[in-house]
Amino acid sequence: MYTLNALAALALALSASAIVVPRDTPPKGWATDMLEPYDAYHTRYLALSCNTKHDTQFFDQCCHPLLATESLETARPAQCNPADDNVDDSDPPFCDDDDDDDASSTSSATAIPTSSAAPIPSPATAHSAPVTTHSTSQAKASPKPQAAIQAQPAAAPAPAPASAAANTGGFATYFYQEGNAGACGTVHKDTDMIAAIDGDRYGDLGKRSSLCGKRVKITNTKNQKTVTVTIADACPTCRNSNSIDLSEGAFKVIATLDEGIVPISWVFV
Repeated sequence: MYTLNALAALALALSASAIVVPRDTPPKGWATDMLEPYDAYHTRYLALSCNTKHDTQFFDQCCHPLLATESLETARPAQCNPADDNVDDSDPPFCDDDDDDDASSTSSATAIPTSSAAPIPSPATAHSAPVTTHSTSQAKASPKPQAAIQAQPAAAPAPAPASAAANTGGFATYFYQEGNAGACGTVHKDTDMIAAIDGDRYGDLGKRSSLCGKRVKITNTKNQKTVTVTIADACPTCRNSNSIDLSEGAFKVIATLDEGIVPISWVFV
C-alpha cells in the first residue's frame, strides 16, 4: 500500500521524465491506479499551454499530473484550473512579460512626432544649384557672400599698365582677297577688317603663325585716323617689318584708295 507522500513522489517523477509533452494515449509507465485519468491531464495540459511554459513556476505548480485522490480545487492554485475565469491561459502570472515590454519599446522607438518634426521639403521647393553659363573653370569658384564683400576694405586700384610702344616707320597698303585663303587658312571678303602682317614677323609661311587672330590697332600718322584689324595673312612683299597690308575695306577707313600707301604706327590690342 503506497502512502500519500510516495504517490506524490511517483507522480512528480513520472511528470519530470516521461511526461514532458502529453500524448493522446497514456505513455508507458503511466500509473493508472495512482494518477488522475490521462485524458483529463492531457486536456488540461494543452488548455494551459504547458508545452510553452517549461522551467517556470507556473509549470511546476500547474503542469504536473494530479494524484487519483486529488482535485484541482483542493490541490492546485486557481490559475491551474482552465475553467477558472481569472486564469489567462495566454499570459500566466508567472511568465516573463517580455512580449509586452518589447512591443512597448518598439512602438515608442518607431513613433514619429507630428508636432515638432521639421517638414520635409518637396522636390519643387528643395534647394537646387543655380544654373550658370560661365565656363567650367569659372563655375568652380564659389562667390563670396555679399556681406563679406561689403565688409572688406576697398582695394587700391591697380596701376594702369604702361602703354606698349607703338611700332613706327612702317607703311600701310591694301590688297584684294579674290576668294583665296590667307596664310592663316581662312577666306575673307574685301570688306572684312583683316590684314596681312610682314612675312618676317609672321614666320614660316607654310604653317599657321601664332600671330594669326591677333588684333592690331593701326593709325595713319598723316591724318590720325585709326582702324583695328585681325591678322589673317602674311605679307612677304611689305616694305619693312613694321609695314602691314590691309584689306580694301580696312584701308578705306584710314585713307583713300587713290593714295595707295600711307605711313602708319600700330600696336597689338
